[in-house]
Amino acid sequence: MDVTQMQYFKIIAETNSLTKAAEMLHISQPAMSAMLKKFEEELNAELFHRSPNRIHLNEAGEIALIHINNILRNIEQMKTDVQSAAQKNLTLSIAFPDRGIQWFFVPRFSLACPEIAVSAELYEGDEAERLLTERTYDLVITPRKISAPHIQCVPFLPDRVYLSVPSSGSLAGLKSISLKDIPAQPLLHPLIGGYFVTQIEKIITENHLPVTLMKNDFGIIQHLIRTTNFLATISELSADLRNDGSHRTLIPLDDPELNVTYHASYLTGNKQKVQKVFEWKKECLPAETLP
Repeated sequence: MDVTQMQYFKIIAETNSLTKAAEMLHISQPAMSAMLKKFEEELNAELFHRSPNRIHLNEAGEIALIHINNILRNIEQMKTDVQSAAQKNLTLSIAFPDRGIQWFFVPRFSLACPEIAVSAELYEGDEAERLLTERTYDLVITPRKISAPHIQCVPFLPDRVYLSVPSSGSLAGLKSISLKDIPAQPLLHPLIGGYFVTQIEKIITENHLPVTLMKNDFGIIQHLIRTTNFLATISELSADLRNDGSHRTLIPLDDPELNVTYHASYLTGNKQKVQKVFEWKKECLPAETLP
């Protein structure tokens, strides 16, 4: 007994006609009759009252139809559940500590692995281990290594902060500079949150620097960068997204807090689901030209 037999039996029962059922299923009537005969033999029972021009279910057939309807419904539900699970497995949820690495990774990975949907969010603070343990995310990118027996933590991508300065200004010729050595003036930064802006604010506050961090909408900051001589910050991984223009020079900030190697962290038992991320890094990243 197979699913096809049950589906054919259901149609015969609904049409009360072998001829109509055969026409609907695009098979010959003799083939339909042979199928029904085999089906009844397998159940060891006749399922229809037969007359010259019509057949209809007998009591055994009605019982068989009830069970077959349940079986077919369960099969369809199984298909739905399996497809839903398969689709869920094709969605990778990733938490990033900073927009720079998120903006760098997501479009490149999605282009290389279009079959995987990426759900990306920003997290703040030291929540990575909890977010993984509670299975909030499949993968968490961290600015520091996590040491926990149930978590794998792998070096992923380096990033650092640059100071965007006018090419005609006095700072343009420097090979690097510390945030502590910047003269008193406004410092532009997009209102996007993240690890680096937290570190910048921390350095300014703890060292009582005479620098005013001006945060605003990304588009407004972009306009100010292009039309004023205000200093601005930009991370290496986000540099291709924000073109500061030919009148700007990027100088590395040498503060240790602003130069990191991000780690990719995941639960040990979740390795197979996140494996594509590390394959992408190995196969695609060498071709990338970072600023």
